[in-house]
Amino acid sequence: MKKILTFAILFLSALSNANAQDSTPFPYPEIPDSLTTLQQRTDYLIMNFWKGADMKKVLNDTTMLNKAFADYTSFMPYASPDSVKKSINTLLAPYKNDAKSILKLVRRAEKEMYGPDPSIIANEPYLIFTKAVFTNKKINQKEKEKYLSHVKMINSSQVGASILPLRYTTRYNAVHEAQEQPGEYKILYFYLPDDPDVAMNHLRLKADAALGSLSKAGTVKIIDIMVGKPSDEWKASVSDFPYEWEAGVAENAGETIDLRMLPAIYLLDKDNKVIARNMSIDSILQIAKALYQK
Repeated sequence: MKKILTFAILFLSALSNANAQDSTPFPYPEIPDSLTTLQQRTDYLIMNFWKGADMKKVLNDTTMLNKAFADYTSFMPYASPDSVKKSINTLLAPYKNDAKSILKLVRRAEKEMYGPDPSIIANEPYLIFTKAVFTNKKINQKEKEKYLSHVKMINSSQVGASILPLRYTTRYNAVHEAQEQPGEYKILYFYLPDDPDVAMNHLRLKADAALGSLSKAGTVKIIDIMVGKPSDEWKASVSDFPYEWEAGVAENAGETIDLRMLPAIYLLDKDNKVIARNMSIDSILQIAKALYQK
């Protein structure tokens, strides 16, 4: 973390030199020396980022917009949420009735913040951009439905939310739905076919006595889902799973639940509400131990 903060501070300090060398699409704000903390400096930068831009020129130059927006997004993790929110609203305000410009900005936000390979995962900022799509009467319904699906996926993947219907194909070629599986708790483990750690993770889960007892008792249901297409290699890898486990594949699971960081482990309650997300194998085993000792 210290290395990240040091890098961020150095990067902010280098902005003035970058501007002087005309290596930015337009003059970025010069941060006053009186602002000394990382958050103070990034707040100022975020709030004033677009003031030096000829926005008509920027919005009509794809290369310029892409570069500027990528830089703008990169500062968001270090700024306060309130500053980020105000900055985005200020950026979008002039284009309230300009569907073309709104879509250009929202598509950049989608690329940088949403996926499939985002620079950062920033749900709250991204949702501010999508709201501009829904409130613009000139944007067609197809576009609105696309961004509405993003909003639903993000919202239903948060702690306390009920997940959307999640279907997968089992090792026996049957189609099952995660919500229909019994269990006081459900562990959803998602991974990619080429994940180098998945074999060891499976071994640790299978070898854990507490988790095994909870699975057999029906207290915990493990739903193991590879994000991809079924293959003989995958079927072989899950052939020795405990009888109580569910093993499946779901190529498009990321449209239903937030899988922008894989592997991903979700813990659900009996009502399919998210108790925790982005968990580690260690944390799952600790929870299993605590439940077993109750």
